[in-house]
Amino acid sequence: MLDTIFSIFWGVILVLSILSIPYIIIRYEINRHQDKKKEAEGIYIRRVNRFEVWICIFNPFIPFLLYMANSHSGNMGIWFNIAGIALALFFFLCCRYTLVAYVKLSPEGIEQRMWSARTTVYPVNAIDGIEYYKALAVDSQDLVSFYSKSGKLIAAFSPIIHKNYRLMAIVRFRIDNDRWADLNN
Repeated sequence: MLDTIFSIFWGVILVLSILSIPYIIIRYEINRHQDKKKEAEGIYIRRVNRFEVWICIFNPFIPFLLYMANSHSGNMGIWFNIAGIALALFFFLCCRYTLVAYVKLSPEGIEQRMWSARTTVYPVNAIDGIEYYKALAVDSQDLVSFYSKSGKLIAAFSPIIHKNYRLMAIVRFRIDNDRWADLNN
């Protein structure tokens, strides 16, 4: 009886995860296309890279394996299925992250959205510290981090890989002139 319930459960999760793949990829490409249009207005948005989005293709594997295990192998046990639910939930959260996560640099400030639906906005004046980390290996990427006056990390960018050259120019202006550039100019 329990195997039948888990087989139905994993079958439903498998169908949902397969249907989510095209949605995630199409939505990401639409967002990326809209972000390119906003660049002309001086608004720069950084999202996760395409590799991270294409990882969502592996999302159905856990539900598929557990569906097959429950429907063909017999009693898999409740703890095995609970561990599978936790693993599947982790993959779904990673896929959600690829849809919602972004960092936006605009004249209003830096806007950041990560895992939750809550968006945090920091005006440019709130940025008090900047750190630049040079990549140690060729495969790694350089990193620019912004910190608030209280020392809290506001945002982190990879300026070269994600082509945030405007960000590098703004940071350079801040370092050279001890003030932020007028982003409306």
